Amino acid sequence: MSGLSFREGRPGDLRATFELGEAAWDESRKARGLLPPDHRRDPAEIREQWDRARPFIEFVAAQPDGAYWICEDGGELVGYSRVARFGAMDELTELWVTPPYAGRGVGRALLEHCWPESPTPELGRVVLTLGTPVDLTLYTEFGVMPVSGHWHMRHRAEEYLERRSQESVDSTEPGVHALTPERAVEEWKRLEPLAVGHERPLLHEFFGRTRTCLAVMNEDLRRASAVCWVSPDGEIGPAVGKSPESVVPVVLAALDRVAKAQEPDTFGVFCTTDSWWLLDRLRRLGFHVHWPAWVMSSVPLPGLDRYLATRPPRLL
Repeated sequence: MSGLSFREGRPGDLRATFELGEAAWDESRKARGLLPPDHRRDPAEIREQWDRARPFIEFVAAQPDGAYWICEDGGELVGYSRVARFGAMDELTELWVTPPYAGRGVGRALLEHCWPESPTPELGRVVLTLGTPVDLTLYTEFGVMPVSGHWHMRHRAEEYLERRSQESVDSTEPGVHALTPERAVEEWKRLEPLAVGHERPLLHEFFGRTRTCLAVMNEDLRRASAVCWVSPDGEIGPAVGKSPESVVPVVLAALDRVAKAQEPDTFGVFCTTDSWWLLDRLRRLGFHVHWPAWVMSSVPLPGLDRYLATRPPRLL
């Protein structure tokens, strides 16, 4: 750690830390065999991804009582971490260290700056992490334990649509509707806290401005039994249902929408391994586990069996 310095991040650092995170993520995927060893992204692609991700990153960075810390070596950026606070929960949204500095205690020091105290029952912590056993042990030292798996499920869009077209029509499958932003946020405020154990109204107000909310409605109660956000760029999630099985139709409707409107080569969702009903349906449609990760938390998360995580995977 000799020679390294730490400081709080500023708005002007957001793009540089995003690019460091993308480069470190590419190296992580190479190490796991998800990218060829000689893979290198074009700078224009990185710029395009920054333009697409920027509103969400700026929103997360602007949350009050969060933390954003940077590690430098002689003025050169070598790592950063960010924590967003939503109500009674701190969520570690990013922790990246450039590969030459991995294993030198940079990640631990960044976490110590973000979380100098232990979690409490009144203020919990949640982390989504890939992680080797060493990484997972580091996180447990900051008060979080694995509560569920977190799988990136992927499929070829053309093959997905073919399999969907071959499914027999089920007249009992509920219809899915798009909600107005105001109604969407109202339904999210009602359904989501029962699944993740804390409230995130500002997050869903942001999604209400930037995404479309699909919903399965209970006409008798005039309430949604399941909802799912979908972005114009084809990012699906989060989604939540009143029950584990109720989230399936709305996620499939979101997948149908993206596959038909966006026509991507491949696409996917992030799914907790508690979601047996959804995982079983995705399996039967041909989805595969692209890479596994963990949901870690300092407090119980009561309903992850009826929850689909956010895409991109910066938040639960």
